[in-house]
Amino acid sequence: MSKKNSLLIVCVTTALTIGSVATANAEDNVTLRFADWMPESAFTTTYGAKAFMKKVDELSDGRISFQYFPAEQLGKGSEALTLLQSGVADIANVAPAYLSEHLPLSAVVELPGMVTDSCTAAEKFNDLVQPGESLYEAEYKRKNIRPLFTANLGPYRILTNGQNLSTPLDISGLKLRTAGGAMAMTADRLGANPIRMQGSDVLPSLSRGTLDGVFWGLISVEDWSLETALDQMVPNLSVGSFNVTYSISDRTWEKLSPENKEILTKAGQYANQNHCDYVNRAEKEAISVLEEKHGISPLYLPEAELKNIQEKLTQVHKDWAEPLEKRGLPANAVVEQML
Repeated sequence: MSKKNSLLIVCVTTALTIGSVATANAEDNVTLRFADWMPESAFTTTYGAKAFMKKVDELSDGRISFQYFPAEQLGKGSEALTLLQSGVADIANVAPAYLSEHLPLSAVVELPGMVTDSCTAAEKFNDLVQPGESLYEAEYKRKNIRPLFTANLGPYRILTNGQNLSTPLDISGLKLRTAGGAMAMTADRLGANPIRMQGSDVLPSLSRGTLDGVFWGLISVEDWSLETALDQMVPNLSVGSFNVTYSISDRTWEKLSPENKEILTKAGQYANQNHCDYVNRAEKEAISVLEEKHGISPLYLPEAELKNIQEKLTQVHKDWAEPLEKRGLPANAVVEQML
């Protein structure tokens, strides 16, 4: 037996022993184990996960409580489904980008131009992962999980170092870090060389010149100290995005009372809005901070050029959807529903 499998069995046994799955301490009292791969300092943790838990506590008068495990304490983002399906966690941060083999359609938010406003994107995506809707039926239902709310990280932008862009088409031949998947296809379409790497490796790669730039969310630049190695940004072209869903296992959901299900649903709606409001507000502030404090020059595309590039990038939508359609997945329909 592998070390990884042995560890998983120990975790499952421990979780069941202490009663992780919707443990009823009294008739209506429930404790839920919450696995999150993001650190407590992340804005998505503050405005998403913690806001959700606080609202649940408020709506339930403390009858629903959480054992919260941030920063990969129970497992990495790529292990979120296993944590839910095994019973190690009741709720987990499920990032489709880390689980593309399991949730390929959910990568729709990574397509260029798909996300220009975090709230619009989060609301549309959240609608699609509700029971009876296309994404839920095609992906989440089959994995025995149910999204409670979506946290969209806003549009990703092009940022470079030492390139003096006059148009995004100038990135042809540049080595740019992307999140892989659809973002890599976008970089290819613009003529760049997409490089997939962990966030922790980006700053040293920029500093050494082994990267020329990044596809990155502006509100996360300072979090990773990338402002020291970037000098130009394109704030009005969306080259993709990143979504997470905070999902509950069907095993746990079915054990909850109708009242507690309603509380989690309402708290999810609140957290969905709270998080996207922050993202939209923070990006506007980030543009000013990056320019005025860190000297990162903005390149705003004229409307005609922006439209021309966006039309060019719609081919990425088709290239992404085609192989999924061949697998019998409703990729084209999901694209249309998100636009």
